[in-house]
Amino acid sequence: MYIKIDNVSHKAALPTSRKADYAATVNSAKKILGIDGGLSLLKLHSASMPCQKHHDSGIGKLNSEVAMKFIEMMAFYTGINAIKEFPFGQATKTYSRYYGPYNKTSLTIGEENINLTNIIENKGYYGNILTYNDRSKLESDRKSPYAIHYEIELGTDDNYPIKEPLKIAYNNYKKGFSTKKFANDFDEYKKQEIVQNTYSRLALYPVIHNAEPYLFEKLEQYPEKQKKFEQYKKQFQDQIDFFNFCQFLAQREHNEAKTKINKMGIDLFGDCLIGFSKQEIWAHPDAFMKNTSIGNDEWGLPSLKFEEILDKKSEAHKVFDDKISFFLKHYDGVRFDVGWCYAIAKTYTKGIGTRYFDMGHQLFDFIEKRAKEIKGSNFDTKKLIYETLGFDKMYSGWEINKPKVNPNMKNIVNIATTEYEHKNKAGWGYPEFYIETGLTEDELIIGTNNHDGSNLRAMAEGTRPVYEKQIQDAAPILSKQFNIPIKKILNNPSQFIKAKFAQLFTLKNQFLYFVDVLGSREDMDCQNAYTGNYRFRIDENFERQYHNALQQGFGFNLPESLRMVMKSKNLDKNNPDIYSKLTEYASFLRKSGAKTEEDANKYYKGI
Repeated sequence: MYIKIDNVSHKAALPTSRKADYAATVNSAKKILGIDGGLSLLKLHSASMPCQKHHDSGIGKLNSEVAMKFIEMMAFYTGINAIKEFPFGQATKTYSRYYGPYNKTSLTIGEENINLTNIIENKGYYGNILTYNDRSKLESDRKSPYAIHYEIELGTDDNYPIKEPLKIAYNNYKKGFSTKKFANDFDEYKKQEIVQNTYSRLALYPVIHNAEPYLFEKLEQYPEKQKKFEQYKKQFQDQIDFFNFCQFLAQREHNEAKTKINKMGIDLFGDCLIGFSKQEIWAHPDAFMKNTSIGNDEWGLPSLKFEEILDKKSEAHKVFDDKISFFLKHYDGVRFDVGWCYAIAKTYTKGIGTRYFDMGHQLFDFIEKRAKEIKGSNFDTKKLIYETLGFDKMYSGWEINKPKVNPNMKNIVNIATTEYEHKNKAGWGYPEFYIETGLTEDELIIGTNNHDGSNLRAMAEGTRPVYEKQIQDAAPILSKQFNIPIKKILNNPSQFIKAKFAQLFTLKNQFLYFVDVLGSREDMDCQNAYTGNYRFRIDENFERQYHNALQQGFGFNLPESLRMVMKSKNLDKNNPDIYSKLTEYASFLRKSGAKTEEDANKYYKGI
């Protein structure tokens, strides 16, 4: 065994000398299990990214040096080949102190994604449009390195503090302080159709929406409205140009981050939220059903006119196409929030109640067609994944305890969870449950939970009464699958977590939730709670945070999961070398000791 050294207590983090063998061992195990060609995706909240000292303005940045180091570490230890970030649009604060990403805009990128440091330091492209002093107030307002403080950068809908340094940058750009390359690129950007049409409307929202609540209703039918719109564009030309300036910076920052992530061999997926913002409804009112919410009434999310959405001449189709195209242009793949609504759209209208629109497979087909038009004919449509959990109309046969998947959910990729183990209307099931309903492995990506569900550690520790039923239902299944005594699963949170993680690797495609990987009990999305949501921040010392979780038995241990699945499928005996190495690495990562690669190198020189 390679860990036969004098100081055996110092284990955990791997030294650099062992990383290549670790990666080769993991890849060999995946090949033996037949899952080496699958999608392994990490769900990651960009705002939760760790912040560097002296660069912290309250919200993490995907396009930062520390974020890239965190992603690189995650890719190595967890074996992921894709990242799915949460919706990234402009914040629309529906409730006091609630900054949930699923309340954001669908057609823009939020200014909080802009890393001001990059603009300051990359003078070769941006020129002298911003200085360190210009962003200093955002830094000085920082309150804590352990929680996201949206108030610092976002404030309210109409007054984002981050816009103060951005306005300085914009004014300096107008004064000629930018490079010629930047100015030319910005001019080209403004020629895009979405910028010319939608962004000019959205930019006017703060200044005229109260005075003109119905300006864009049936705009094409009223020449006087069109004339007034043109007048407003001239009157508020600077407002519109600044809006476009911010979007140009935000989208460039996002695309730079995507390029860096792709160079690691990792795809970047977006989360296409089902809803739209109040700004977008105001800008395109003819696309939406009046007084109607998608899904349930309590969601409060506007619904497109599904009766018109397939009519290419309709405003509903245009807005739908703009949203789909926007995500396809900015990402390698897309996860569609409330994906079942693309097959059976459920709406709630005040005074009418619930209605269903059976869309068949038509919207799925349209999205696939647009994806190939935008990304090329060779685009892998398996990178389009749909959330289908939580709607029992997607299945039939519940009454005889033999649910079968809706045929319209075939020939797409369904993203689902094992949060519920019992086979009844109260919940869904373990991986085999979905296969039994008629889905193939290629049509399924499985994870332990969704963002709005309970994280794995909180469930394992039974922090709420509702978890008791879930653990009791899961225990017999996990016990049988991995030959673990039921009592051990029921009474040992660490054992429950290990088995739940391992369960994902019985199928080809899986996703991991970053909160679970880090062994946190933090709830990211507390439904119907308007404070505290989406505040979890990854520690600046993320290596120590992750290895602490592994050593405590709550973090995600990939070799442990692969070892357990190999043994459950009787593949250990025919592959003793790989199985033995997985066992060693799993044990190594669990033991108390070094918590960073740098410390590990000191302990394991020459190994």
